[in-house]
Amino acid sequence: MSKFYYNPRRLAVTAVVLVVVSALLGTRIERAFSDDNILEQEKKYGDVLSMVQHYYVDKVNVGELNDAAIVGLLGKLDPHSVYMPPKNVKEQDESFSGHFEGIGVSFIILKDTITVDSPVPGGPSERLGIHAGDKIVTINDSSALKMNEDDVRKHLRGPKGTKVTVGIVRYGQAQPMSFTITRDVIPLVSIMAHFMVDPTTGYVEIGRFVSTTHTELLDALNDLRSDGMQRLILDLRGNPGGYLEQAVQVADEFIGGNKTIVYTKGRVSNFDDIQVSQPGQAYEKTPLVVLVDNGSASASEIVSGALQDLDRAVIVGQTTFGKGLVQRQFPLADGSAVRLTISRYYTPSGRSIQRPYDGAHYMKSTTSQDDDEDNYSHSFDVSTGVPDTSRPKFKTAAGRTIYGGGGITPDFIVRNDTSQMTTRKLRAAGILSDFVEQYVTEHVAKIKVSDGTKARDSANFINNFKIESGWADKILASAKEVKNGKPRVEVNMKEFNIDRGWMETELKAAIGGRIFGYNVATMLLLPYDRQYQKAYGVLGEAGNLEAAYK
Repeated sequence: MSKFYYNPRRLAVTAVVLVVVSALLGTRIERAFSDDNILEQEKKYGDVLSMVQHYYVDKVNVGELNDAAIVGLLGKLDPHSVYMPPKNVKEQDESFSGHFEGIGVSFIILKDTITVDSPVPGGPSERLGIHAGDKIVTINDSSALKMNEDDVRKHLRGPKGTKVTVGIVRYGQAQPMSFTITRDVIPLVSIMAHFMVDPTTGYVEIGRFVSTTHTELLDALNDLRSDGMQRLILDLRGNPGGYLEQAVQVADEFIGGNKTIVYTKGRVSNFDDIQVSQPGQAYEKTPLVVLVDNGSASASEIVSGALQDLDRAVIVGQTTFGKGLVQRQFPLADGSAVRLTISRYYTPSGRSIQRPYDGAHYMKSTTSQDDDEDNYSHSFDVSTGVPDTSRPKFKTAAGRTIYGGGGITPDFIVRNDTSQMTTRKLRAAGILSDFVEQYVTEHVAKIKVSDGTKARDSANFINNFKIESGWADKILASAKEVKNGKPRVEVNMKEFNIDRGWMETELKAAIGGRIFGYNVATMLLLPYDRQYQKAYGVLGEAGNLEAAYK
């Protein structure tokens, strides 16, 4: 990492030259000097800090004030430039290595409010339906506003099996929602599921890009190929990103040699970079469909963007999040650090992934997060179905028109189904997960087949298991239990009956997931997944993408 030093003598010479040039050109440099000279600005800040320390009515902690000033400074830049106190620096990479026990969310603090950056795929929060962007306003009925990161971790982490209740404010919901979360060991593997969905089609879900993602993916792909895989659905939905080099290696597995995968460009040319594919990878010709959604960000956008730009995959789902800023961590003398945005990511066609922002706050994207479905044409605004002239146009390698404006817009827009409000309330209150936990405890011995072969056990579960008919009555009885003077959930029976079939499938998937693993849960849910069904339906076109959609 480069270090920058100030040379007083050189600074003095430079100042003299500026004065001479100013005199010759008849210009004034006072404004530029006072606005842009860092030494003068440092002196101004030092003067104010000294005044506060010496004259303020109450005694102050200068270190805390200094940290707050740094946070304020970085907050004027972008949503991802952040200051990390010394005690937090060692924890920053925890979500990409090792494991811990807690509720399974990554978070940021914006305007003194805990904001969910993303739920960990397969973790307890994700299973309850907590979303990226949710704001945690209470923890165990106490205000969570103005908590620092240490306080948040202290309150949300805890031993597996213990519970914590969080109050969440969600955009578009008039009232706060309450979620009772059972803490668990948070899965930190990146390949969440992989299996064959038919004799020739493989499915792989990547939950995040950690240090082992490429190795895990190769193991999964080789396993599927040994089972007859000839084409692949790669699921990046809800993937918040991670390590750039892992995203590049994953994309490279499907791309021919000597092609740009991603490049970065910043104000300082030293931070410019370009990543190029290597020839001879095993899956460069495999027909491929990639699933994305609003929770797909950063590294997952690099992968999907490269595959789309190079006509190597059909992209299905919803417009991705739009996180295309590159950060570098700069250590400070006291053990703290600044993670500073130094450049932007661009796809091979030149599209910027980044969605618009104003300081630390994201602005409404020019691409709709409520995309109309089944549109194939980036010459239309997917939110209105009318020609869109505002978004910048780009071309894929084969000449197809694609559009920028933030995030990756899929080739086929498909919204996923949403549950009825009653179902969401039952899920959020922990009633469905409580039922699953109790059911597994009571019936696990009966569910497992006595021959002890896990594959045979899981196949038998998928094909033959049914929850006893009284499950709905137990769910409703739990909802009626009085808590704080009112029922845990006010059940709308019309909504309950609309979702009854889906709820039974969801419960079966959760039970299977607890006993046999995430693969089984995913196998049970995919047949009801509209985005997946569309991806499966366009696999035929994926083998000849250039001809199909040019």
